[in-house]
Amino acid sequence: MESRWGQQAVSRTVDHHQSIGGAGQGVQAASSPTPARSGTLRSTVSVANRGKRRTAEAQHSQRNRSPSTRPGRGSGVAAQRAGIEQQRRPPAARAGTSGVQASVVRQEEVSDRSEGELSGSERDEDQGQASAVDSGRAAVRPSPRQPVGQVSGTGTRCGAAGGYLPGLDMDRCLGSAARWIQNSVSKVTWDAYSKVWQEWLACLKSLNIDPVSREIPQAMLYFLNLGFERGISAAAIDKKMAGLAFLFKLQGLRDHTKDFWVRQALKGYRKGHKSRDGRRPVSFEMLHGLFSQIEGICNSSFESALFCAAFALAFFGALRVGELVSPSKRANGGLQWDDLVCTQESVRIYIKRSKTDQAGKGVQLEVFRIAGSQICPVAAVKKFSDLRPRCPGSFLIHADRSSLSKFQFVAVFKRCLSAAGYDPIRYSSHSFRIGAATEAARAGLGSEAVKRIGRWDSDRFKLYIRPHLL
Repeated sequence: MESRWGQQAVSRTVDHHQSIGGAGQGVQAASSPTPARSGTLRSTVSVANRGKRRTAEAQHSQRNRSPSTRPGRGSGVAAQRAGIEQQRRPPAARAGTSGVQASVVRQEEVSDRSEGELSGSERDEDQGQASAVDSGRAAVRPSPRQPVGQVSGTGTRCGAAGGYLPGLDMDRCLGSAARWIQNSVSKVTWDAYSKVWQEWLACLKSLNIDPVSREIPQAMLYFLNLGFERGISAAAIDKKMAGLAFLFKLQGLRDHTKDFWVRQALKGYRKGHKSRDGRRPVSFEMLHGLFSQIEGICNSSFESALFCAAFALAFFGALRVGELVSPSKRANGGLQWDDLVCTQESVRIYIKRSKTDQAGKGVQLEVFRIAGSQICPVAAVKKFSDLRPRCPGSFLIHADRSSLSKFQFVAVFKRCLSAAGYDPIRYSSHSFRIGAATEAARAGLGSEAVKRIGRWDSDRFKLYIRPHLL
């Protein structure tokens, strides 16, 4: 084996010199190299020896692979990962060692000869050989589709330049449009997508797969199996798929979440992992109980009026908590002072933007007076309006003009539930919206009326009707 490698190396050197200085000079250079050419010959023989050793090591490693690491063996995520690693090996490496030898020799020769030892004709010849080898590799492994932008990081502002979209190249291609793409979805949705992108990139890194590789379909199944083995809910996996679909479209790639095997795997998982949203609705009776507990929990009449108005608007307006209150007490969010018009018979509410209305088209709601009722929304809003300082900004504010935050809203809601004898763990801020749909259906309103109350565009409102949980 060693003598054959040496003969091939010398023969290759002889053929090379023959093409430059004639047959006689070429034989002389091979048998008794001149000082000018001796370095080239020694480097070529050295390259051959190094290639021989590397090939032997590759053969030894391939023969001694344990059965547990061979493709098709094992089960679950480990077996799938082994299959991906096997598919990623180039065909030449899977067929034998000849491809490895040719690749090693060519790469070492190019690196050794690039230090000023080649003449002009030799450099042209090596460039021709390199392009031929590269063409052969391209035929064996086609290059992946070029994306709109690479993914170098995730988050609301990520990448080397701190861009809005996941990756520096993406920002460079889209320019200022990146900011508006982020604004096309709600902040909560974008943050959820960013978390999924972080998990996806970590998965690709563990598999050593490029984000735009042709092996993305196999990585998708591996990513799904990670979720399946953790036993997360089908709804959580659906959210992850929505985040990945958004990312694939940003990259200009095919949406692999719609691949047949992905859809079928999700379908089968849903059959075996049915989960229900256990959040309970707030009913009319519960709302009476909450109102009666507010005065004992709040430390002033102003605070009592504030939370009575907040609870009434959340329930009768079927509002999401993000539409009602500010994300923090220092932020100016939720309903604004000029978003409400209060009359003797009703309160008109203008929702400028919502989770399902990122374009900001807006919608107007109207809740009506309930004569003689403790939980009348018109009376609660009017009472708070009379006490509220006359200043622009969030409508629901404290006496010091700081905004009522989501945290404060939920905290007082939970304390009222406990005081009224309910289990606070079973309720959330969304229970007001669930309760509005449930009570509307119990009152005999049709599907279209319930959809208008909650501003639903699909039949998803049916999931909010939960009279069995009252």
